[in-house]
Amino acid sequence: MEDSIDFYDVLAPMFDVMTDWDARLAAEGPFLLTMLEAAGARSVLDAACGSGGHALWLAGEGYDVIGTDASPVMIALARRKAAEAGLDARFETTDLSGLPNLTGLTPRDAVLCLGNSLPHLLTQDELAEALRAMGSALRPGGLLVLQNLNYDLRWEKQPRWFAAQGGVLDGEEVLVWRFADYLSAEERIAFNIALFSKRDGRDWERQVHTTLQRPLFQRDLLAALDAAGFTQIETYGGMTVPTTPFDPARSGDLVVTARLA
Repeated sequence: MEDSIDFYDVLAPMFDVMTDWDARLAAEGPFLLTMLEAAGARSVLDAACGSGGHALWLAGEGYDVIGTDASPVMIALARRKAAEAGLDARFETTDLSGLPNLTGLTPRDAVLCLGNSLPHLLTQDELAEALRAMGSALRPGGLLVLQNLNYDLRWEKQPRWFAAQGGVLDGEEVLVWRFADYLSAEERIAFNIALFSKRDGRDWERQVHTTLQRPLFQRDLLAALDAAGFTQIETYGGMTVPTTPFDPARSGDLVVTARLA
């Protein structure tokens, strides 16, 4: 079992291969722009930004963007992509709890935490600490946007297999296959990635890596947001326009917007 930083350091080189950013941003971008415009937001912190897909897209849309992630390999990838695209976006390595210590960070109009990052926080106290840290990066009245899977449904249905995603990395075929083991007694999920690569036409090489997640139920997230001083909390079933309300029995995602009191 690996901690989440080591887990994502290993995944980072394949992250953009397994993510169709054009399709994802076309689907999620209108929701983000709608929420940011409604909040009058021009400066954004993308916390747990991964390889920087959302942050770089927002920079291209004219936003003042800082991206952070606990994985130094992800941040190196994001910086390289920013330089190659000629985009002015800052990327720094820190976990969520370290946001208050980020050098030169002035209060942002909006903070994003997308892509199912919060389930890597394994206790309610860690979740509350992370939300308070995100709040510390916001101006009063600033916007928070969170996107996670709907664990109210997933914990009930316990789907094991995710779709395999493949492509080409450095001229070689690669494949990422994600799957989950549900540890009911501990109320935890062992999140696994199987990484396959084919070098010089030889047989497939494979690695399997595992990290723990905590199923993030709606009640726990809303309680932590309230404790961290957030108000005007709204929940949605996905990042779509028009918006859809969150339905614990049906929605694929739990998306939350909130304002800092």
